[in-house]
Amino acid sequence: MTGERGTVVKGPDLFADNDFRPYVRISDDTHPFTDEEAVYVAATTTRRSAAVPLTDADFVAGGLPRETYVNPWTVVTIRHADIHRKEGRLTDEATEAIARATAGYLGVL
Repeated sequence: MTGERGTVVKGPDLFADNDFRPYVRISDDTHPFTDEEAVYVAATTTRRSAAVPLTDADFVAGGLPRETYVNPWTVVTIRHADIHRKEGRLTDEATEAIARATAGYLGVL
C-alpha cells in the first residue's frame, strides 16, 4: 500500500522523459483494487492557470523540494509496485480541493 488518500508519491513519469514525477493520491479504500493500485493526479513544476498550487501549508507531513502544481485533469491509475517512494501527505482540505477540481473535469460537478 502506498498510503492513504492525500499521499504525495514519486511514481513513474508517464508524460515526459523523466524517470519519476510526483503524484497525489485521490482515491480512497473504496477503489475496487485498492490492495494493488490507486488513482492519482499528476503534479508538475509547470505553472498553469487551471492547476492547483501546493504550498508548504498544504502538507501535514513531508513535502516537495520545488514549487509544485497539481494538474487535476491528468488522472492516472498506478500500481503500488510502481511507486518509488512517498514524499509526504496533504491536508484533508487540500486533498478535497484537488479531488473536487478533478471531478469537475469528469463532468461530476
